Amino acid sequence: MSALAPHSTPPPTAPAPNAACAHCGLPVGDFPVGSDPFFCCTGCAVVYDALQTAGLGDTYYRLRDVAPPSRDVRPAQTDLDALVLSEMDSPRFLDDHTRPIGDTLREAELFVDGVHCAACVWLVERIPYEIDGVEDARLDLPRARLTLRFRPEAVQLSAVARWLARFGYETQPARGTATSGRTHAERKLLIKLGICWALAGNVMLLAFAFYAGLDMTNDPRLAMAARWMSLGLALPAVLYGGSEFFRRAWASLRMAWHTQTVTRLHIDTPIALGILVGFGHSAWATVSGSGEVWFDSITVLIAALLTARWIQLRSRRLAGDATERLLALIPQMMRRVRPDGTIEVVPADEVHAGDVVEVPAGEVIPVDGAIVSGTSSVNRAVLTGESRTERVTAGTTVEAAITNVTAPLHIRVQATGGATRVGRLLEWIQNRDAHRAPVVLLADRLGGFFVLAVLVLAAVTALVWSLLEPGTAARHIVALLVITCPCALGMATPLAMAVASGRAARAGIFIKSGAAIQQLTHTTAVVLDKTGTLTEGRMALVAWHGEAEALDLAAVLETHSNHPIADALVQARRKHSATEPEVLDVMAVAGQGIQGWVDGRFVRVGRPTWLADAPCFAAHFANYASSGLTPVGIEVDGNVVAVVAFGDRVRKEAAAMIKTLQNSGKAVYLLSGDHEAVVHDVAVSLGLNAETAFGAYTPEAKQAFVAQLQADGHTVAMIGDGVNDAAALQTADVGIAVEGGATPSLVAADVFLTRDGLRPVAELLDGSQRVMRVIRRTLGISLAYNALGATAALLGLVTPLVAAVAMPVSSLLVVVLAITQRTFALREHATPTLPASAPAPAVSTPIRMAA
Repeated sequence: MSALAPHSTPPPTAPAPNAACAHCGLPVGDFPVGSDPFFCCTGCAVVYDALQTAGLGDTYYRLRDVAPPSRDVRPAQTDLDALVLSEMDSPRFLDDHTRPIGDTLREAELFVDGVHCAACVWLVERIPYEIDGVEDARLDLPRARLTLRFRPEAVQLSAVARWLARFGYETQPARGTATSGRTHAERKLLIKLGICWALAGNVMLLAFAFYAGLDMTNDPRLAMAARWMSLGLALPAVLYGGSEFFRRAWASLRMAWHTQTVTRLHIDTPIALGILVGFGHSAWATVSGSGEVWFDSITVLIAALLTARWIQLRSRRLAGDATERLLALIPQMMRRVRPDGTIEVVPADEVHAGDVVEVPAGEVIPVDGAIVSGTSSVNRAVLTGESRTERVTAGTTVEAAITNVTAPLHIRVQATGGATRVGRLLEWIQNRDAHRAPVVLLADRLGGFFVLAVLVLAAVTALVWSLLEPGTAARHIVALLVITCPCALGMATPLAMAVASGRAARAGIFIKSGAAIQQLTHTTAVVLDKTGTLTEGRMALVAWHGEAEALDLAAVLETHSNHPIADALVQARRKHSATEPEVLDVMAVAGQGIQGWVDGRFVRVGRPTWLADAPCFAAHFANYASSGLTPVGIEVDGNVVAVVAFGDRVRKEAAAMIKTLQNSGKAVYLLSGDHEAVVHDVAVSLGLNAETAFGAYTPEAKQAFVAQLQADGHTVAMIGDGVNDAAALQTADVGIAVEGGATPSLVAADVFLTRDGLRPVAELLDGSQRVMRVIRRTLGISLAYNALGATAALLGLVTPLVAAVAMPVSSLLVVVLAITQRTFALREHATPTLPASAPAPAVSTPIRMAA
């Protein structure tokens, strides 16, 4: 009998092959929840029923089908964290993290996990119509950020969280004030941009009259009126909008004076000079009544350049939003145990070393400390990368950010907040980030020389034409400065990056910094984490031996447990039929297993040492354990009749991705906090040399390994998913966080992937090469165009009017090249569905057991 061979038939009302969940659209598998409609999990079934009961189902699912998801789709989750709800309703939270709007309203911002499409936006923004006291709700879908205006005396934020949880959305408070500062600067620039475009549009309307033939000879009074009106509209655009460029140009000139060098003049210097000369000449022409005016060119130039600046500022702000999710990692409210044994919920900053806190099963441990009482299992994957749970009891030391899995614990506090192990790691990341030198892009290297060349050419033009024809010198200088305006050069890199980042985001690849794209083209070494990166990061049933009926009985019993192993067994073997089996006297034994009566048969599932002696299965237990799997026995009516093994499955595409990296000439390394034997087996199965795979690595050791590679001359890309990878991700030249990664890995990484699997990594490397080719092409074209324009202006072949018309051409060409680039195109990949008899490879050497 092969592992996981199909011994049972699907329920009578089985779904069609590849049927999708009626709520989230994910595959329902062979054993779905419900019966027409089918669901992938109980959470989705509950949410579907809640939508129908509330009368919102028809509109929600219509919008879901019309607008494709823009974020990763996940099964619905409806669990609520009591501490988070308590924190939302505390007066301190209202004072610190909401702001007053008028006399009665307050505004709060919440992160909403699980939103992914227009239907989610519509449903979330229904809150004011469904909950009294909420006046307004606006959801920013790309940032998953909900802005609420509510009356505190009429409604609590926890009521909003409970309402959202009915539909599968998990809510976390957005803490910190950094975003407000960034958003304020962005909003201020957006207002300036809008005003400048409004002024430029009106000036252009007046300029059409001049282009149509109006001049000072055929209708001087009307032409003069149009000029003065254009001057009046252009003046605030130059003073208000142009101030962005004048300040930087002035600072650049002062710096050049102090450093006695002109090769690092800011690119805003010729922009500011062109604006001043063009506006000054036009203003003088208006006052004197003679000469040409270029108010339209100047105002449009200012508005266009402000638009580019706003795009850059917005991109930086969106990248910085991921940092704020860091604050949601460790609970901000704790259950402190009083001396009399009662529990009080208090803010985290009121808990000190020596206090005792209670952590129920399923919650994140908020402190570093030692267990005082209780026996449970904890998942340390967020710190160590180890996917298997670990048994803990009184005296065991535990760390903040790990998850308590099975039973309540009392923990004596040793460190809180920034003094915890995870706090120190995160502080290191933030300090490292503050001192990290930015990658100098190609446009920056060219900018100083380009500015110097333009200024020299302007001086040469003034000198030559002052000697040849003094009366036309000003015209040729203005024509030169206008036609060589470096807006195309300044736009080439950020616009190409912005378009590429947008295309990458649509393909599930989010790039925080354009510098990462450039670094990826020079990468020579790739370091891979194992758990959650090369593997799926969750327990799965990968092998078994014994009676198939025993697995089905065990799956029924395990529906009454919240243990990860129970979830894996239920997911793999649970059947759904019209009549549910009778389950009685269920009892979970901490650290051992679970027992109970299922349809009149006494079933026990748990550790082999907890069950009856079973010599015939001893070899299977030993083989599974030695291969890095977790063996579990199943006892029915006093006899062990089956053994099952659980592990973390290797992703199907992992071997192909590693082969691609190796074929491209990159050195590939595997680092993991897991056991060395397990890591070695995974490396061999993926085609890696055993000498490049290392196990039992701490977060600090991973960081040191990456640093050593850099010292050896490598440009390193690190791919990981957890807090234990965050320091290495930050140290690497490019850090890549995979889908499902912990928040700190997203903060430390330069790139994070929201599509499941490793294919996006290969697409990222390939797309980065194509982006840099686009950037070099646009920079080359803009430089060549400006060189030709400058030559024509220097020779007197271009008038200011022709220059004003020709100036946008290079920018338009750059825009066309940027928006038509074929980078990060989302390619559909057919992913074969494995039958039950052929499970995906586990984190071990494949095991084939005979019946």
